[in-house]
Amino acid sequence: MVDARFQRMFRSAGHLVLLLLVVMLIGSGCDQEATPGADGDDPSAPNSVDSSTESVSSTPETGGDTETNDIPVFAANSPFDTNDPQPTEVVEGKYIYAKSILWEEGPELVVEKWLTEKPETEGKCVLIEFWATWCPPCRKSIGLLNQFHKKFGDELVVIGISEETEEDVRKLKEPQTEYFVAVDTQRRMKDALGVSGIPHIIILEPGGYVVWEGFPYQKGYELTEEVIEKILKVAREG
Repeated sequence: MVDARFQRMFRSAGHLVLLLLVVMLIGSGCDQEATPGADGDDPSAPNSVDSSTESVSSTPETGGDTETNDIPVFAANSPFDTNDPQPTEVVEGKYIYAKSILWEEGPELVVEKWLTEKPETEGKCVLIEFWATWCPPCRKSIGLLNQFHKKFGDELVVIGISEETEEDVRKLKEPQTEYFVAVDTQRRMKDALGVSGIPHIIILEPGGYVVWEGFPYQKGYELTEEVIEKILKVAREG
């Protein structure tokens, strides 16, 4: 698992040990086959990044020797409409609805406006979710992120970023978000990551490198309290 990317990421032997521990602790399910959701209205299936009032055709390119050539068309089991995005990459059997940057340095945290107070991220792990109020699985994940914020808030900063307007986000009364929320109508971080399906989450360790990415309800790769605890344990010991 250790290659040139990891060597650049971890500049000391201590960081290398941290990486190996993360791989061992949270990578045990990576050889399982992911199963996409069966229904576009299923809150356990990822949604297209655009609302139902907009139509976007973004089928991945198939030219060249890339992993995307082997991504199956979901057909009747697709969580998307026919014109909506398919997974961008498959990383160790896991479907990624964005550009994979696992074990790489994460993008700069840039937002247009904080709808809560601005969080202090120094020395903490940071969970960033790209979401929208119109997206059923995003609304479902609010409860999950509230849970993480309550239980791990001293060590984990939970942030939700929407490309919607402040007015649209504030209209959502239920479920209520209890973590940090911001808007960025310019989609700077989202575009940098090539996010095509939401919710999409990345988790960064205190040094700013991505140690988890993906759709939080993907079968076999769910983001759970146990996964968060393992990440925090490794970060603590590092």
